[in-house]
Amino acid sequence: MRSVVALVVLAGLVASAQAALELDESNFDSTVFDSGKNAFVKFLAAVVRPLQEDETAWDQLGGEYEGSNSVVVADVDCTKEQALCSKHGVKGYPTIKYYKDGDKEGKPYQGGRDFDALKKFTADTLEVQCDIADQEGCSDREKKYIAKMQGKDAAARGKQLARLTKMKAGKMKAELKAWLNSRINILKQLE
Repeated sequence: MRSVVALVVLAGLVASAQAALELDESNFDSTVFDSGKNAFVKFLAAVVRPLQEDETAWDQLGGEYEGSNSVVVADVDCTKEQALCSKHGVKGYPTIKYYKDGDKEGKPYQGGRDFDALKKFTADTLEVQCDIADQEGCSDREKKYIAKMQGKDAAARGKQLARLTKMKAGKMKAELKAWLNSRINILKQLE
């Protein structure tokens, strides 16, 4: 009886675990190209199940980067989105591609499929690395913005954060969206 209860609890935990964002024709461009974020996308065929640990690692990565200002981790089910997968040159399953700095072609990911390898690649290649405490990974533009915002009081920074967060829902070029996300990231660190 205890083993049945344990299995039910375990199944509930697995079902509630965060997964990668599901993309389709209606949201692919806005998520991958127009969000200002770098994207890591797995094109898969739901009927061709990858190894369970590959799937778990990918979903774990999706949970790790949920709400990230700089990276989106997503899935495309090619059994439902054949035209979208064909458009992106997918010929086998699963195919993982990454889209960086507004690149519309994407590059094939050739690394390991376990969580540690996926996380390392994402952190090293896709994640934007500007930390206000150690500005080594910040661009000159970000450094100037940090200095400007550090000179303002908390209320002014809060007002700016609210304004930029509201703008995030608007349509803009990828590079402008990336700069918007960078400023939001900086302001959140200053809170």
